Amino acid sequence: MIEGQFESDKAIHEVSPFFCPEPLAWGKYTSTPGPDQYFLLAQFREVGQQPPEPLLFVARLADLHKRSVSPTGRFGFHTTTCHSKSPQLTDLWEDSWEVLYRKQLAHVFEQDRQKQPPWDEYDFYADLVLDKCVGRLLGPLQSEGRSIKPCLVHGNVWDGNTATDMETGKPFIFDGSAFYAHNEYELGNWRTSRHRLSDKTYIRTYKRHFPASEPS
Repeated sequence: MIEGQFESDKAIHEVSPFFCPEPLAWGKYTSTPGPDQYFLLAQFREVGQQPPEPLLFVARLADLHKRSVSPTGRFGFHTTTCHSKSPQLTDLWEDSWEVLYRKQLAHVFEQDRQKQPPWDEYDFYADLVLDKCVGRLLGPLQSEGRSIKPCLVHGNVWDGNTATDMETGKPFIFDGSAFYAHNEYELGNWRTSRHRLSDKTYIRTYKRHFPASEPS
């Protein structure tokens, strides 16, 4: 997990140095009792307001998405990253966003199945989403001449991974779980009412910088 965060923040910092603290090193402690323990060293930023005010924050986020370039021209990442404690299926490359997203979502469903008792209704609707919904919603984005740019996304932008720098007064992000994705993947957390980023100002302002993909 630590290596994934290191590589995520490294990739973001290379595109937008002021928007993400520079990760410096990571490794495993050699003399701690019990389970393996790891460390990550990064540039210090003093955390202020969380989340940052929307105008400059979403402008910087959209700029990251626009200026990032996938090293393969495809969707994916060069190593596994984690969403919180859950490993994501990111260490692969796909030309199709629909294909990569379906694989990732199937991976999430399978992780849940391994932790829970059998539940037929869950299996039915999970398969329905994978086999019917994903294709209908994402397939048209790369059909009939339409295309999607693989954008470097932070992967878990929520209140706790965003802040205002107390020294500069500028917004920044950290604790990445990055990969190259459709830029609108980044906004998913913002639709959850428990997050303060669910304020519609953030999404509306973001779309002024990076309009929704067609067909919207």
